[in-house]
Amino acid sequence: RDARWQFIETWKYSGYILDVNPRERRMDVQFYDRLPEGRYIVTLDIPNSYFIEKLKAGEAYIFEFKVFRAELSDKLTNYLHERYATSFKTIHRFELVSVESLE
Repeated sequence: RDARWQFIETWKYSGYILDVNPRERRMDVQFYDRLPEGRYIVTLDIPNSYFIEKLKAGEAYIFEFKVFRAELSDKLTNYLHERYATSFKTIHRFELVSVESLE
């Protein structure tokens, strides 16, 4: 069963690109400040309308991105807890809205 993603809000943070995967249209980004849900590194989905060739790993940018959240089922939550000793009830997905170079 696919996750049911719910749009939460849009965030704007500065950081730098760690890696760009043009085939999957995703990039890993490390932010200078901790995001509200606790992490510094996320994978951003890149919309088809954005030119990936303009994005360069190691360069600083201001990223604006949409945040989506999906609730995990009790069955999956229990499986992850028993099998991998993790305890979380939600997962997040991030989608790039805009990017502006800081250099």
